[in-house]
Amino acid sequence: MSRRLAPVIPLLAALTVVAVAPAPALASPRDVAATRMYIRANYALVRAGGRAIGQSEAAVKGLLSQVRAECLGAADGSPQGEDSDNLDDELQGAITILALRPVTSAIGAFVRAVAHLRFSNPRLTRAVSSYASRLRTLSSLAPPAVCADVRAWTASGFATLAAGTDSFDLVFENVNVTLGEVPAELLAPYERRTEKAMLRSSARLEAQLAEAENRAVPQWEDTLQEIGVSP
Repeated sequence: MSRRLAPVIPLLAALTVVAVAPAPALASPRDVAATRMYIRANYALVRAGGRAIGQSEAAVKGLLSQVRAECLGAADGSPQGEDSDNLDDELQGAITILALRPVTSAIGAFVRAVAHLRFSNPRLTRAVSSYASRLRTLSSLAPPAVCADVRAWTASGFATLAAGTDSFDLVFENVNVTLGEVPAELLAPYERRTEKAMLRSSARLEAQLAEAENRAVPQWEDTLQEIGVSP
């Protein structure tokens, strides 16, 4: 896997599956209730993600077909460096956004369920709130015009990136989420044993999403190569 390729389809698996641990005696009812809500929202989202894997993979393949039709070899002979890395990031963002489209409504439901959760641990509250905010923004982004931006870079003699590349990358970098965004160790103290089955089911679904990520990597590499940018 490229050093630059973050989770694509299993971005949805960023919703943390945590090991079951008995809630400590001092866990407040609010903490227990908020954790239960998070676990349930997580399960609903990763289940939706699992059902949509086929659609997400088709969307990623569709981008490769679009590149072949619209900008095949457009950046042939381009130098490797910061600009090519930025185009790499733009393509990664396009793939991520397209892969998320089939579960936009499920992401919205997740965000509504968890964005305002509050815990006794302020670090956990901030982590959940930040994750929900970034996921909401990411799922609302429009895919960048990769081919148009590549052609503009080529037209400049590879001297200047398109404004669209820079502006998109700035937003994407700040909202792109990764696996384990909400620390498992922060949720674990508030879990109940009755949630064990749902956590196991979530873990199985996240494993399926991880497999989909592995399958997406060659698509990303092929798309870069068809454009003419070295990964």
